[in-house]
Amino acid sequence: MMHMILGAIESVGHMTVSFFYSVYEALHFGVLCLMHGLSPRSYHPAMRTVLVKQIYFTAVQILPLFIFTAMFFGSVIIGYVVSLAIDYSLEGEIGTILVSFVMHEFAPLFTVMLIALRSASAINTEIAVMHVNEELSTLKAFGINVIDYLFLPRILGGVVSIILLSALFAAIMFASGYLFSSFFLQMGLGLYRHTIIQAMGVNDFLILLGKSVAFGFFATLIPIYSGLKAGNATSGIPIAVLNGMVRLFVAIFTIEVLSLLLQSL
Repeated sequence: MMHMILGAIESVGHMTVSFFYSVYEALHFGVLCLMHGLSPRSYHPAMRTVLVKQIYFTAVQILPLFIFTAMFFGSVIIGYVVSLAIDYSLEGEIGTILVSFVMHEFAPLFTVMLIALRSASAINTEIAVMHVNEELSTLKAFGINVIDYLFLPRILGGVVSIILLSALFAAIMFASGYLFSSFFLQMGLGLYRHTIIQAMGVNDFLILLGKSVAFGFFATLIPIYSGLKAGNATSGIPIAVLNGMVRLFVAIFTIEVLSLLLQSL
């Protein structure tokens, strides 16, 4: 019995140490990529070409699906929020409620979830395949800096894409809010626009920007890091992708919780 208890404690301790070491490694890798991002030498023509292609793949190709999804979910969610505000006699606070809900929470969170399911998994698989096939070693052998050529464009592309898409999602949700407000409250376009603009502040834009940057950074950094941990066999690729997606969703909800804690201070 004692042997089983000691074995369980040892197993828990081993998993805990492995978890924190993995977090340390990922953060160290993130700092290294960030330092390259701050260096002007990293932005050579080849890197800029990959960056443009990455933004196109992440933000432009997804636009039709993204706009449709934003309109559908935005209309439903905004309608529900407006209905709750009416039920609790908070008609005068609708502007503040909508701005806080859309810009602080729903727009950046929904955007990163969609990007994670579409682009992050693709990046994870791509890096894992290149690692297993030793393509990364080949690039290094030819003197090509893989951080500048492969990793940094994907990270910057993810950050830029999520910032732009989060802003677009927020705009679509506010447009949906007008339809429901005009239906439930008989509020004209001028009054609705005034209500939203009056409720907006610099802090709202900073929160949207800050969360979008954090989400974009980790939504690409973690898949790249997980792809590099794929091992040397092809069978390790799906395991690396699965582990990467689990790590990514843990990071997303950690950022969300930390954001809520900071906003409550």
